[in-house]
Amino acid sequence: MKKYLLAFSAFAIIALSANAQTKRSTSDANQQYSATMIHKHSNGKHNHHGFAMMKQLNLSEVQKQQMKDLNTNYKDQLKQLEQNDNITLKDYRSKKASLEQERKSKFESVLTSEQKDKMVKMKKDESEKREMMAQKRMEKMKTDLNLSDNQVSSLQTQRKNLMEQSKVIKENSSLSQEQKKEQLMSLRKTSKENMNSILTADQLKKKEEMKNNRMNEWKNKKDNKES
Repeated sequence: MKKYLLAFSAFAIIALSANAQTKRSTSDANQQYSATMIHKHSNGKHNHHGFAMMKQLNLSEVQKQQMKDLNTNYKDQLKQLEQNDNITLKDYRSKKASLEQERKSKFESVLTSEQKDKMVKMKKDESEKREMMAQKRMEKMKTDLNLSDNQVSSLQTQRKNLMEQSKVIKENSSLSQEQKKEQLMSLRKTSKENMNSILTADQLKKKEEMKNNRMNEWKNKKDNKES
């Protein structure tokens, strides 16, 4: 009987240990999947925009193949860099930034003069479009929240500072895309806090209510489309 109880206890311990290990493995797998999906989602808009721009450049088949080779070579080099267990985080980011800069330079060398000019124009048009949309949002915000002229002026100054600092980060060739993303997120968070400090308590409350209403409208439209 004692032997039976000992055997049963040992079996129970093994079973509990295996179950805990399974839960940990499942949790790790879920976390890894979530991180992957977040990464894909965060890059989706950027990739779509880049693809649309490339389509407008009317690349030749030779250029398309060159672009493909550049990307393949970049991914191979990045993979080798990531597999280097002896490299520090600082060196990794520095080398990754160099690889990204090298790929950008080689990419531009593939384009013709006309294509480069067209890309510059497309970026300028996109910038002007964003500026126009920002002005419309500011006008709507002024009406909805009953902003004073001083508040509007302060908010516009904050936005201008945000754009200038964002440009400095984006054009810093010593930073990797990952570092740029981190710094831009931190900058936007600080900028949002500064902008909110310009508003009164009632304006902040109304702003939050408007945001929730937009979210609910978007959710209802999505639910109706899926049903």
